[in-house]
This record gives sequence, C-alpha cells and structure tokens, in this order.
Amino acid sequence: MRRSLRGTKFLGLAALALFPVVVIFLWSNSPLGLWGAAYLALLVLIMPALAVAQLPAVEGEVMPRVPVYVSSGVVILVLGLCGFLLGAGSLGLEAMGLGPASWAEVATGTLALTFAAVLLVYLFFFLRKATGLRENPLLIQLLPETPKEKVVFLSLSLAAGFGEELAYRGFLIPALTLVLGGEWGAAVVSSAVFGVLHAYQGWLGIARTAALGLLLAAAFLISGSLWPAIFAHAILDMLAGLVIGEALVKD
Repeated sequence: MRRSLRGTKFLGLAALALFPVVVIFLWSNSPLGLWGAAYLALLVLIMPALAVAQLPAVEGEVMPRVPVYVSSGVVILVLGLCGFLLGAGSLGLEAMGLGPASWAEVATGTLALTFAAVLLVYLFFFLRKATGLRENPLLIQLLPETPKEKVVFLSLSLAAGFGEELAYRGFLIPALTLVLGGEWGAAVVSSAVFGVLHAYQGWLGIARTAALGLLLAAAFLISGSLWPAIFAHAILDMLAGLVIGEALVKD
C-alpha cells in the first residue's frame, strides 16, 4: 500500500511538472491559443494522472454514493462547459460536431449508436466470463441502490453524456487533429485517455471504456455530428447504472 502511494504520488508530481512544458509546446505548435493549449494538456495529462493517483486512497474504502455522484457530475459539467467555450472560439462549432442537424438523423444515429454500445458492453461481459476476470469492487460498490441514489445517478448520466462528449470528443478530437495531423489518430489517443480516466473500474473497465470511447469517436467522425454521441452516451450510462449494471457485474 505504501509503495502504491509513493508510485501514485510520483505520477501526480510528474504530471504537474510536465504540464507547463506540454502547454508551451501545444501553444507554440497549434492555433489553440494559451487557454486552449492549457485545457488540452489538462484533458490528456492532468485528468488521467489524477484518476490513477486517487486509486490507493479509495481502495477498500466505502464510498458514499450520492456525494460521489454529485461531485463527479459537477466536475464533468465544468469540463464540458470549458470545452464548449474554448472549442467554439478556437475550433468552431462545426468542427466540434455541434452544427445544425435534423432531429430525424440525430434520433436514428442515437438509436443505432446506443444499440452498438450495448452490444459492445455485452461483448466485454462475455469476455470477462470466458476469461474468469472480475469487475473492480469499487465499480460494483458505486452502482446505485436506493431511489434517491438512482435519481441522482440519472442526473449524473445526463451530465456525463453532455460534459464528457463535449470535452473528450467535441473538443479533444479536433484539437488533437491539429497537433497530430490525423483525425483517426486523434480519435485513438482521445479514447485511450478516456479509458484511463475511468481507472476506478480496473483494467477491464479501462479497456471497455476506451473501446466505447472509440465507438463514440467513430460515430462523431463519420457523421460529423456530436449529438448522437451525446444522447447515446447518456442513455448507455442510464442503462448501465439503472437497468443492466447489476446483472453485468455478477460473477
């Protein structure tokens, strides 16, 4: 435990030390501006490092679900709002997939994407059963149980759908495209970062979330619209937490 704490402390300090270097590099090599470069570095460096660094502190702890939902929702919404404001100014709403779209196309895309995402979740479920892997206890503990928890979790799902998609698909993919020179490479990097951001779910959860992130990214790039990914993400989180989650985490 002490070794884990030292390792995560080093990871956090390393991320903080690298942050200004990465910001200056991005500021000098992209049209994002200083604040856009700082936000991009926050998404790809600081947030994943924090997600990993906090694990030893919460390992074996009983987490109060409602405060966790509320604090997570606030952070996600703030990240999404920053992504929207910075992206609208430096990237443009069209590049973020937030341009005008017909509701018929959005509805059809949302249904198709939600169906594909549920299939992917079940694919990981069968993979876990076949290999004998277990879900991380923290993930199981954080599933809502009481009516109050379920209502708050519903709000968290909506916050995640909007906030995480605005930050990690709407802003991050076009911003990384400017740096890396290819949108699919940017999609892969953003999905990997998105997976690590869910480190509390364990290695299986990181892989599953990264795969889901890549699916959402592909839908965004192919359609040019972020709206189906926003709605499908929110619906999937609701389904996972309120409908199918308990069955999926059973050994």
